[in-house]
Amino acid sequence: MIIEFLKKLEQNKKIGSEIIEGVSEIEIAKVEAKFGIKFPKAYKEYLSLAGKYAGNLPMLDTDDLKTISSDWHQKIQKEEIVQTNLKKELTKPYWLFAESNACEVFYFFYLNENTENPNVYLVDYTSKENIRQIESLEMSFSNFIEYKIDAAKRIEKDGW
Repeated sequence: MIIEFLKKLEQNKKIGSEIIEGVSEIEIAKVEAKFGIKFPKAYKEYLSLAGKYAGNLPMLDTDDLKTISSDWHQKIQKEEIVQTNLKKELTKPYWLFAESNACEVFYFFYLNENTENPNVYLVDYTSKENIRQIESLEMSFSNFIEYKIDAAKRIEKDGW
């Protein structure tokens, strides 16, 4: 795959002692077919570089394609969205690409933005207990990954 959006990730396959590992274009196509969707190019680039293992990138607890696209994980995600009333807000097609604590907190992008480098959103707790909201991070997927690379390098240098 020719990398257009994630050149910084392509140039930083190793952060500290950890090396990222991607998945094949065939594996990506299988997941797209399974869900009847088409991933944006920037996300496909991410998957081809780090879709199996993201190394030291701080991407929440789960971000590998195999887990995110598994039937059991999709079930957990749907249950969490229904229980938290996010279903009323998540009305457009989206893809959850990284999550923590059984989808209590997660990053996603909308699949219908008609762009190959979509904006990233975060679902997280508000100041009210057990209420979650959707927040735009106001950055594209490629900018988000660059931010995570920089964060990983800062953590490696300075610690948490």
